This record gives sequence, structure tokens and C-alpha cells, in this order.
Amino acid sequence: MSTMVTTLDRPNVTLAARCLTASLRLMQMTWHTTALTDGTATAWQNASTGPAVVFHHATALGPRCYAPLLTELGNNYHLKALAMRPLWQDAPPPNPRREWDLFADDLIEWIEATQDTPVLAMGHSIGAATTAMAAVKRPELFKGLVLIEPAGVTRRIRVLLKLLPYRLRQTKGPAAEVLSGPTHWPDLPSAFAYYRASKAYRRFDDATLRNLIAALTVATDTGIKLEYPRNWEAHLYATPPHILPTLKRLSVPTEVIIGKPSLFMDPSIARNLRANRPDITFQTLRDYGHLLPLEAPTQVAAAARTALNRLA
Repeated sequence: MSTMVTTLDRPNVTLAARCLTASLRLMQMTWHTTALTDGTATAWQNASTGPAVVFHHATALGPRCYAPLLTELGNNYHLKALAMRPLWQDAPPPNPRREWDLFADDLIEWIEATQDTPVLAMGHSIGAATTAMAAVKRPELFKGLVLIEPAGVTRRIRVLLKLLPYRLRQTKGPAAEVLSGPTHWPDLPSAFAYYRASKAYRRFDDATLRNLIAALTVATDTGIKLEYPRNWEAHLYATPPHILPTLKRLSVPTEVIIGKPSLFMDPSIARNLRANRPDITFQTLRDYGHLLPLEAPTQVAAAARTALNRLA
């Protein structure tokens, strides 16, 4: 194993404390860096001596946003929340010719550089999809997978998107919305007002939403800004895969956690996967949407713990 892992002192790490609910004790986590081919990967890790679990986050979020979920799991597992390349300080900009599988390749390279044995892996949304892609490419690196709302599109939508030029795809749907949205605010209350008006966060109570915004942003000289670059967010919304074939090809033991039907995981994908892969276990949390690990971290942690215990 060839590795270059060091502790990374990031000034925004202290914001993670704001992400914790009052009922949780702050879990100490530190940033570590690893030199990869295209840049310096960062991973947020706790100090537990339990089984290693690699966590892969969703688009537009980062590891800090999952602090409540990770804290719930922290006593039982050695958690390693890998930041995707949009959050690396030296990664190149998006390449229109590379789609979500790029993040799967990053995950594979990082596991090879830092882990001695196969790992349990857990991901949310694009993090779940790209973890599945990595496991299809390199199943020997994984002991088991917990996929929370693995994102992707149906074959029909994938074909329609491929008929459109890349730049035109960024003028439609979620990609256009994020490119037209603000990235800076003078203070946290201003950002809160913006997010409170969004339908995507309507099920979040005010305290949970404030904590999430604190984890989404970093301080600037004039206020706060989003940590996750909008150009990467738009790129990923413009290049979603038809994820079902990847999920059906998994040879690693897998459990899937899903919420309400949503734009980001079409119900037909779950139905087809259940029908074709009865060996894959599903847990359904019907009261929550696609952002369920952020919306209901305690409930999702309980489901994830059950899945991880079975897989371990």
C-alpha cells in the first residue's frame, strides 16, 4: 500500500460542531489528505477502532453536512468520509467528457492508497451511485455496500439527455437552477431565508436547516459562501447515468435504503432492482425524501447500523 496521509488543518472544520443536534455528543473528527493522480483528496475521519466504513456524500454537499449521521454511527465504526474532488483544493475543473464514473475512479484510487483490507462502504445519492460503480469495477476492494437513495435516471431520460449538446443540458432543469442561484450571502440569516423558501428543504425544521447551512458554507471577508462549486454541481446534474444496469451488476453484498419517490431516484429503478436482485435487501423510510440522511439522521443511522452489522 502506497500512501501519503497527513492531518489537514482546515479553518472551516469547527463549523461541523454546528451540525450536531443538542442530543448528540460532539464526535471528534480530523481531516486527512492523500495525494492522488488528479489532486489531493481529503477525508474526514473519526478515531474509533471499529470496522472501517468509507462514506461517499451527495452532490452539492460535503462530509461536514453529515455530522449528525456520522456521530450516530461513530461509536461503532471507524468512519472515513471521503470528500469528492469538487471539494479538493487542487482538483482540475469539470471535464465535459467525464461523467459520474470519474468519482468512482477517485474512490478506487483512494481506497488502494489508504486501505489494507476490503472495506464496508456507504454512500448517499451520487455518493451511493459512484460507490456502486466502483464496486462493479473493483469488487475485491469492498466487503459490503449500504446505498442510500442511489441517484441516477431511467434509460429514457439518459437517451434524451445524450441527444442534447452538453452546454444546452446546463440550461435545463436542476443544472440551470443551480447556475442561476446565489453562492454568497452577507450572513447566516440571509442564507437561511434563501434555503427556507426552497421546496427541497420544506421538511427540515428551522434548527436542522440552520445547522445544514452552516455546514454547507465557509467564511469570507464579506460574509459566507457555498463550499461546493456551482460549476461542478451543474456538471453533475447535466451528466446523470442510467444507474440501473450498474446496480444489477453488483456482486458485493448490498443493502439499499430509500425514502419517498423522487426526481433523483425514479420508483421504476427500485422496482426493477427488487425484481431482478432479490438478494439485495431494501429498507424503506417512507416519511422522508431524497435528503433523508440530513433530514432524519437518527432514523437513517439506525437503518444503516442494521445493514452494516449484517454486512460485517
